[in-house]
Amino acid sequence: MIRNMLRRFRGVRFVRRAPTRGGQPVELRVTEMTLPHVQWWNSHVQPVIDRDQERPDRGWNWLLYAPFATLADKLLSRQPAGYTVGMVAREVGGLIPCALVQVMGRFPGLDDHNKTGSFVWFLSTAPDEALRTVAGYPLSEEWLPKRLGSIALDVATTHSLNRRTQGRLALYADAAGGKPLVDWYCRRGMEVLEDEKRLPLVPRRLFRPSDGRYCYYTPTGALRASRELDPLR
Repeated sequence: MIRNMLRRFRGVRFVRRAPTRGGQPVELRVTEMTLPHVQWWNSHVQPVIDRDQERPDRGWNWLLYAPFATLADKLLSRQPAGYTVGMVAREVGGLIPCALVQVMGRFPGLDDHNKTGSFVWFLSTAPDEALRTVAGYPLSEEWLPKRLGSIALDVATTHSLNRRTQGRLALYADAAGGKPLVDWYCRRGMEVLEDEKRLPLVPRRLFRPSDGRYCYYTPTGALRASRELDPLR
């Protein structure tokens, strides 16, 4: 058991495929988030998201979030990392971004304030409508990727595991998502910080008070969640 855990912490590969409605997996590639990815998202994906009143990421502007992360690194040494989860689409000569993940890599762990963890700053997945037709390339219903939310969260978890922070990962479930969003993270194996429990000093200065919407992975929870997606690596 200990040997397996040590092997896991030496390096975890990102997910490389996603299941589809048709049964055959679609190839994925996780890469560093670039400005062209963000620009494409802003023009092709975000407008579709913005039409859905129930999406918690409605109204987001990734063109602002990426530079803000860089500023946070310069001022506070938060070591940000941005990732794009893309479908490999050789027909259009590249990747089709289907999820974006922004992680801050240096925060106190919510389960142990003396340990270092990572914090998910922003995470968003593309709705099916935004992926059906890309640059004139029609994607049939049976080839649409599933489990993009779990895969995007796994990207952040893998980032934490590979930084040797033992998978410690936290996030704030946007209030626009209501209780269903918190429940979704709990089904992914995350724990919820109790309302009355105080946040570590640094997050308490930067973020809102603890209100029952901070979710986090312990090392054990992160390892368990990571293993569940091993068939897709």
